[in-house]
Amino acid sequence: MKETSFNDHWLFYREGGAPVPVTLPHDAMLLEPREAGNPSGVGCAFFAGGRYVYEKTFTLQDCESAALRFEGIYPTGEIYLDGEKTAECKYGFNDCYVDLSPLTDGKEHRIRVIADNTGVPNSRWYSGAGLYRPVWLFTGPAAHILPDGIRISTLSYSPVRIRVRTAHTGDAVLVEILDGDKVIARAESEDAVLAIPDAKLWSAEHPDLYTCRVTAGGDTAECRFGIRMLETDENGLHINGETVKLKGGCIHHDNGVIGARTYESSEYRRVKKLKAFGYNAIRSAHNPISRSLLKACDELGMYIMDEGWDMWYEHKNPEDYASRFEDNWQQDLKSITAKDFNHPSVVLYSIGNEVTEPGEEKGVALARQMTAYLHELDDSRPVTAGINPTLIMMRKVGIAATGPANEPEPDHPVNSTDFNKQISEMGKRLMLGSGREDVDQLCSPVLDTLDVAGYNYATPCYELDGVRHPGRLLVGSETFPQDLPVNWPLVEKLPYLLGDFMWTAWDYIGEVGVGAWSYHADGRGFSKQFPWLLADTGAFDILGDDNAEAGLAAVIWGARKTPYLAVQPVNQDAENLYKAMWRGSNAIPSWSWRGCEGRNAEVEVYSDAYEIELLLNGKSFGRRAVSEGFLAEFTIPYEPGVLTAIAYDKEGLCTGESSLTSAEGDLSVRILPEEETVIGRPLYIDLDIVGTNNIVESNADRTLTVQLEGAELVGFGSANPRTQERFESGSYTTYYGRSLLVIIPRQETVKVIVTTSDAERYEMTL
Repeated sequence: MKETSFNDHWLFYREGGAPVPVTLPHDAMLLEPREAGNPSGVGCAFFAGGRYVYEKTFTLQDCESAALRFEGIYPTGEIYLDGEKTAECKYGFNDCYVDLSPLTDGKEHRIRVIADNTGVPNSRWYSGAGLYRPVWLFTGPAAHILPDGIRISTLSYSPVRIRVRTAHTGDAVLVEILDGDKVIARAESEDAVLAIPDAKLWSAEHPDLYTCRVTAGGDTAECRFGIRMLETDENGLHINGETVKLKGGCIHHDNGVIGARTYESSEYRRVKKLKAFGYNAIRSAHNPISRSLLKACDELGMYIMDEGWDMWYEHKNPEDYASRFEDNWQQDLKSITAKDFNHPSVVLYSIGNEVTEPGEEKGVALARQMTAYLHELDDSRPVTAGINPTLIMMRKVGIAATGPANEPEPDHPVNSTDFNKQISEMGKRLMLGSGREDVDQLCSPVLDTLDVAGYNYATPCYELDGVRHPGRLLVGSETFPQDLPVNWPLVEKLPYLLGDFMWTAWDYIGEVGVGAWSYHADGRGFSKQFPWLLADTGAFDILGDDNAEAGLAAVIWGARKTPYLAVQPVNQDAENLYKAMWRGSNAIPSWSWRGCEGRNAEVEVYSDAYEIELLLNGKSFGRRAVSEGFLAEFTIPYEPGVLTAIAYDKEGLCTGESSLTSAEGDLSVRILPEEETVIGRPLYIDLDIVGTNNIVESNADRTLTVQLEGAELVGFGSANPRTQERFESGSYTTYYGRSLLVIIPRQETVKVIVTTSDAERYEMTL
């Protein structure tokens, strides 16, 4: 069937409000007020909920069959055609299909979608709401190929043989495999096996893709795929016969300043940045990944652990999916596998995150049932889950963060948020309990139902399991980023340990302040209050700018050969610093702190060298040995200029150097588009405070106001984790000198006009 965008010309309104035109994707929650008393609370960053309506008129011509695919309606969706309820989407992260074939009469029809997000909190992080992912229209003849009706499997990689199965309502199926425009294999069967001589195999390092074109009757459909065979044994995970270790990070689904909106360009941008720092794997935390991100990972080369849910049948929030889970989990898994099947990037399915139900037999039985069902739907990928052993034990003995230790609370079972609070307050002592024998006995029943045991914050189990459970495969499904120097050597040492996924690779909205290194009085302790907005954790901030944790990972994984220099904020009072557990450092790669001359600067240098020499404006501050944490630390007085780190091996030979430079001269606003302008596609533009040498100044933040000509504002903001400013307002204050503008060009020529809080004006024509 022909696939076309159905994203234009919608009307949107909050129930009771006036309709306004919108183009999808659209995040209705991002428009809601943020107030301290909103029941969404710290998890959803104090945004209000609401009931949202989307309407559109359309006409279907020159087709006999038609369908819509909604890639996501959060949290649920009711769909009406010409006033009659036609479909219901029950899980906000999965595809929802609507049959439009009865409406292919050439007349005007009306679709109405209601997304009811009044029941909050329904998520432990910022969810967004409404039609936040794209909608697609499929049209074709009466005899047609079904959407997602082509399924491609790699049967062998030496020689290459693939299987193509087609779900259709016609006959005379023709399958063609194309390399570019050239047909390289052909078969006439709805269940075809094809040999492809001299084929290029897909991997994260070599993401080569082919096109499969299928014709059935008068209908034609195409899909992109990679030839990739996945195998596991006691020696780990193998892609096309090569052992692979997953250098991973967890990510939430929001895209920072544009909220939960999902665009291909946004996901490509994120994957590119992660790959540049050595990541080869992403865990979708904690919900099914978007089609846009799947496509980006296929084309750029990134492995995926696609996760189903953050809860099963017990609530973590009063209004979350748990009450609908038992009736819908099978359909959810069907939707996930239908979406993922042809994507070579997907190497693991995860059936949940930090659920405590496996502490009882019903939960274990459910895990066994879900794993078996996934094997029926797709036997080419192993199944895992993010199991937190300490959390399950806490639940078993009745420990909850809301009451006295060891006191059972049947009305408030311990959940992930409770665990996070305990970890934040008690440090790693709770994590050490994961290796206890009684904890292992409690968790092994569920872990043994899985193909790969996923461990959240359970490093002590890694080597112990090799003795206690020979043959068990493991993956660090969620770990502290600062623990990578400990975890990664274990990944390399233990063949049965598939990889490590840090929390987190990219900062996100909600779970406010969970990783904050805060200098604010209200930033002490786990639960931050309004106006905290972001989690303030991640190797990259919400703008996509790297920090010390990204540098550490890049050094450990060999993606960076020179030292990574980072500096803790020199303009802050370190005596007021509160450090949360989900961040190992708050240092950023900046040596530009105007007005801080003479203050102590804490300099961090990440390297795999033997020792580091630090120089400021040519003056040496000596050499420091690099620790087992790949870190050399220096305290020096701040002075503007050039800060240089030189790496040496054990023989004293220089192995590389890096420098940071201060901004010079008068400051101005730099307007820097990241790509060429394309009408209708989001464009990311950096708006930074820079000196005459084009270096960002970290201690001269200004409030910027943006005006656009020929473009639509999608979002504008900074990475400030604690603010009342709004991403949709067009006005925001830079944070450590940086901000990010996202627009959609609507004309050939676009003008961006920026004014500052001190009345300076800058503009650029794109």
